[in-house]
Amino acid sequence: MTANKVLLQRKYTRLIQLFAEKADMNIEEAMDKFYHSETYQLISNGISDMHCRSDLYLVDDLLIEYGYKKDIYY
Repeated sequence: MTANKVLLQRKYTRLIQLFAEKADMNIEEAMDKFYHSETYQLISNGISDMHCRSDLYLVDDLLIEYGYKKDIYY
C-alpha cells in the first residue's frame, strides 16, 4: 500500500522532531540521520506498511538503529 505523500511528509516531520528530542540532538542532525536511515528506506518504499506504525514505535527503531537505545529483543 502506498501512503499519501503529504501525509508521509507530515509523519516525517513528526518523526524527526521526536527523534531529535529523544536523542538530544538538533533538528538538522536528526534530519540527516533520519533520511539516511534504514527506517526511512522501509517507510518510503512502503515495506510492511511501516508508515502505519506509531511515531513512537518508529522513533524507537531510529534510536536503536543509531545506538541511542538498546534493543530489548536481543
